[in-house]
Amino acid sequence: MASNLITPIGTLVDRAWIAIGLDFDGFARRNPDRARRVGIWCLAIGETIGYAGLYYVFSALLFSWDAKLTWGKEWLTFAFMAAVLAGAGVSPLAGRLVDRGVGRWLLSGGMAMGALALFALGWSQSYAAFFLCWLVIGAAQGASLYEPCFAFITRTTGAAAARNITLITLVAGFASTIAFPSGAFLAEVHGWRTAVWTFAAVVGFVGVPLLYAGATMIECCPEDTRTPESIAQDRDAFRAARARPEFWLLFAAFPLIGLTEGLLLAHIIPILTDSGLSLGQAVAASALFGPMQVAGRLAMMLLSGRVKALAMAAMAFCGVLVAVLLLMQVDKIPVAAFAFSLVFGASYGLISILKPVVTADVLGRRAFGAISGFMAVPFLIALATSPQIGAVLWRVGGYDLALVSAAGIAALALVTLFALIGRLKHQG
Repeated sequence: MASNLITPIGTLVDRAWIAIGLDFDGFARRNPDRARRVGIWCLAIGETIGYAGLYYVFSALLFSWDAKLTWGKEWLTFAFMAAVLAGAGVSPLAGRLVDRGVGRWLLSGGMAMGALALFALGWSQSYAAFFLCWLVIGAAQGASLYEPCFAFITRTTGAAAARNITLITLVAGFASTIAFPSGAFLAEVHGWRTAVWTFAAVVGFVGVPLLYAGATMIECCPEDTRTPESIAQDRDAFRAARARPEFWLLFAAFPLIGLTEGLLLAHIIPILTDSGLSLGQAVAASALFGPMQVAGRLAMMLLSGRVKALAMAAMAFCGVLVAVLLLMQVDKIPVAAFAFSLVFGASYGLISILKPVVTADVLGRRAFGAISGFMAVPFLIALATSPQIGAVLWRVGGYDLALVSAAGIAALALVTLFALIGRLKHQG
């Protein structure tokens, strides 16, 4: 039903672009290799803008909202958690739409919806309106950010998907660098509403066209993706994938490691200061996360084709577990905080890339959108709820209990991944 509605609307959008002299599809037919390279860069910049405006904008403006609004930080963060959960709810449908060949309209349309919701957020006067806007922004995240974008890239670029996804994440890694200073400056000088409207304008007038143009130039799915026969084949492939134990091992492994990551990221500053570091030392150690994510992704690009994605995933999972163990030693060995940041940052930078690549390698690319959308639900739920889980653990037994729990969850994730590797080796 959704694809039947999107297709005619998308066709009108295509004609509108052509009418103003921007025939991206025609350019792709005339220069397919060049169009694909340009398209990947368009998606990379578009995702950077999307993450800055639809995701990191919350953290960038949280201080201003807490100071200017009367609802309290707990209710503000609850709205953001609900947004991430809304994104998780949208993911299965988004994945199916990618399989139906409407990925370019999904990505650009989802981001357009997010821009409109951001614009409305700037007018909100009540918590109910604020919360509703964030629910819509969360749905836009599920339709336009990494999960559907990576499903689209995996389905359309085949063996080059890992390299393309890595490039996109390398560029999009600068989203927080854009969002935090610009959001803080605009909120301080012009107020938070103007800051939100500015983000909405950039997302709508820059991000949306970039995603549309990039996806159009990359699109290589055959036209039969919308025929009854192809839809039935996708449905059968999805059903067959769910019948495999490997599906459920992947379904568990990545959310478990995502829960570990979320526990650490949400509480890292208080964990480090609770271990005896000064606030300045804790901030300095945490600042290494970003550069190490880039380093990990560059290493993956260099190793691509020589080391299997599943082997790299095992190394990244091991890295997260080792990082937690290092964090547990900070109270005795303060320099372990910096070692933790190096190991954790590099491992964290790999996992978001490897999730779609490993899924495609293990389960195939047929019905990949539906499979990856289904897989995204527990992963996003884990990321959304991990800060609250960490807070509960802290109240019960302090950060010592939180770290022991994080180590146990990471170990369980690693065991689950090794069980998957064992099954695949046994199958030959």
